[in-house]
Amino acid sequence: MSDLGRPKIDLTKFLSTPAVHSINGVNVDPIRLMNSVSMISMKLNSENVEQVKQMTTEGLSKEERVLFIKNIRDKVDSDVFELSTCNRVLYVGFEVSSEVLERSVLEATGLDTAPFAHHSGIDVWRQLVKVCSGLDSFILGELQVMAQFRGSVSLHRKNGLISDLNGSFFDHVVSANRMLRKEFGFNQTTESMLNLATTAIEALISEQQQLSCVVLGFGGMGSKAVETMLSFDQKDITVVTRNPEVSIARNPEVASKVNIITFEAWNQNPGHPSLIISTIRNTVATYTSEHPLPSVSSTVMDFSWPPSIDASGVHEHQTLLGTEHWIKAAHKAGVEWDYSSTIDQSDMLLSGIQDRFMSALTDRTQAKFRGFIYTTLEKMSEEWKASSYAAQKDNQLTPFSREIATWICNQNRPFESGELEDVIRSTDRPINPTLLGRVASDVTESMLRINERSTLPEANS
Repeated sequence: MSDLGRPKIDLTKFLSTPAVHSINGVNVDPIRLMNSVSMISMKLNSENVEQVKQMTTEGLSKEERVLFIKNIRDKVDSDVFELSTCNRVLYVGFEVSSEVLERSVLEATGLDTAPFAHHSGIDVWRQLVKVCSGLDSFILGELQVMAQFRGSVSLHRKNGLISDLNGSFFDHVVSANRMLRKEFGFNQTTESMLNLATTAIEALISEQQQLSCVVLGFGGMGSKAVETMLSFDQKDITVVTRNPEVSIARNPEVASKVNIITFEAWNQNPGHPSLIISTIRNTVATYTSEHPLPSVSSTVMDFSWPPSIDASGVHEHQTLLGTEHWIKAAHKAGVEWDYSSTIDQSDMLLSGIQDRFMSALTDRTQAKFRGFIYTTLEKMSEEWKASSYAAQKDNQLTPFSREIATWICNQNRPFESGELEDVIRSTDRPINPTLLGRVASDVTESMLRINERSTLPEANS
């Protein structure tokens, strides 16, 4: 029979065990939580506008939105998170594949297919950080989407749509978002679209007092535009929408304070507005050289994304404040941004944050493991001090135990029990040879017992 050699000790398995956090008394493995997450998302483009309209919760009341998400959650039979912004919809699922999540969303919305992008694991975290940081917004770094994200997380938690355990995943997203915005300087350079709109409208009102205002579209942004005008005590407000009845039903309180007409009626009788605000959701510009705005003298503010008004679609006596204007305004009056290099730089920053985030989980595990080994050896040193072979007031055994623990913790490979014994016996410390033999035997036996265990609860608590 061949010599199988002396027993090997492999403690590296404990270093790969993720740290366990406690959330409301429940132990949570953050890496396992991360790996269980899936996401489907769709950003508005020319191919999916109808599907996005079908899926977005913008314009729904809180009660309607909660029921909508609960329906999907019931179909998936797992926690689901939903976020709708002006140019995207996304769904995050826990303990469910992105394919199952997609089927459930399609069933809930009555659609056959939709061109979703699929993500899983750490890539979900990465994509959400980019969305929340404004890296995927037409105003790069704009702040409003983070407020939308926080509001959505709060709504899901308050209504039991996600558990505290799964909600901790979004805490990691918020934390990374703060780091990215700080490193990129977004906190000092951008404003939300709503703030920009309010400031621009307030400046016009300060000049003209009462405006004749036309708002194109009555979705989420259109309603906000009307509410802003009403807050400034404006009386002459007309909303132009494809279907006035549907728009009135969506927001009856605000609708009762304005005049709502169809696009056809407005084209026939545009009146004399001093301000036109466009919030139309479309994949291509609605107003172009082939289909220009009605020829009325006015300031035109386009808050749509993609833009709903092309520069060729306005007349010479109209002033267009469109996408380029808001980008410059958001970044403090004219600071030019190179989008491609900015995105490249942000990807590098995000990768660094991701590496630090994942390393922090591993480092925490290593620190707990090291602490466990040092504590174990130090307790053993107290027993060695009580030996009749220990010199009176022997000060060598405690620091020697730490020396042995350091050697053990620094081994990133399996090692033979004999190798550990040799390290202990080769010390230059003045320790009685008989006691030194006991130290070698005690430590080796202790490490062999630990080696046989699958987990170390003491190190992960």
